[in-house]
Amino acid sequence: MGRIVGWVASGVAVLLLLIIAATAGIVSSVFGGGGGGGSCVGAVTVPGATPARLTAEQARNAGKFYEALLRVPGWERLPLTEAAQKVQRSAYPDAYAKHETWATEIVAAYTDGTLPVCDGAPISAAGWTRPVVGTAGSGFRTGERSGHDGVDIMAGKGTVIRAASGGVVVRVRCNVGGDSWEPTGGPMPCDRDGYPGLGGCGWYAEIRHAGDIVSRYCHMVRQPIVRVGQTVIVGQSIGNVGSSGNSSGPHLHYEIHEGYPATENNAVDPFPFMLRVGVTL
Repeated sequence: MGRIVGWVASGVAVLLLLIIAATAGIVSSVFGGGGGGGSCVGAVTVPGATPARLTAEQARNAGKFYEALLRVPGWERLPLTEAAQKVQRSAYPDAYAKHETWATEIVAAYTDGTLPVCDGAPISAAGWTRPVVGTAGSGFRTGERSGHDGVDIMAGKGTVIRAASGGVVVRVRCNVGGDSWEPTGGPMPCDRDGYPGLGGCGWYAEIRHAGDIVSRYCHMVRQPIVRVGQTVIVGQSIGNVGSSGNSSGPHLHYEIHEGYPATENNAVDPFPFMLRVGVTL
């Protein structure tokens, strides 16, 4: 799937700004732009819901907005406000974004909190998902590892790593032994397994999300398959689990930073952050 919840949320927000004549009620919606290609079909699981502050008439009008959005070429890759503007044609397109929180609540009511992604992984109503399927290991800044600025999720080498939410890739680098390089297109020190004490994230990528939230994904088995400046959608494949850099075995080191650029000072514990956005690691 992709930046689906964000688009649906934006769509409802736009609809609420400039509500027009009543039309057919919601039955279902088609979500496109999956991380692995193709598309997914997701039904509205609570079609009779009337979310807070939304009248029954406004709720009925929401089916039509989705249909119009899906006819916009490349809608899943446009900024939320730009895609919404192509559907609604508002004189104040920048006003859409401020309604996103409310719109997310509306989406949660219609979908019972989650939407499907193409491979079956759930996406929360806030537009976040688990970055990798695995078992949580070492935690954030524990007594034994006070400088551990993320959490480790144990998974087999080659396991797909997915963007935890939609955003823009802001960094792709090889980081070992105190040195860091951008991809060269040739062999790199991160192309082989690391070991404890080597230091560094190995192959890693960072994604900047709405609100200047940054997610970081470390120790990939090879160069990430995304590039700096690329827009990604929630659940999109960005690389594969490995053991490059300061690592004792295959796992994903996952960080969340509340601020851009990502620094040690703005790193936060990913477990409570992800819970707040509706995801259990």
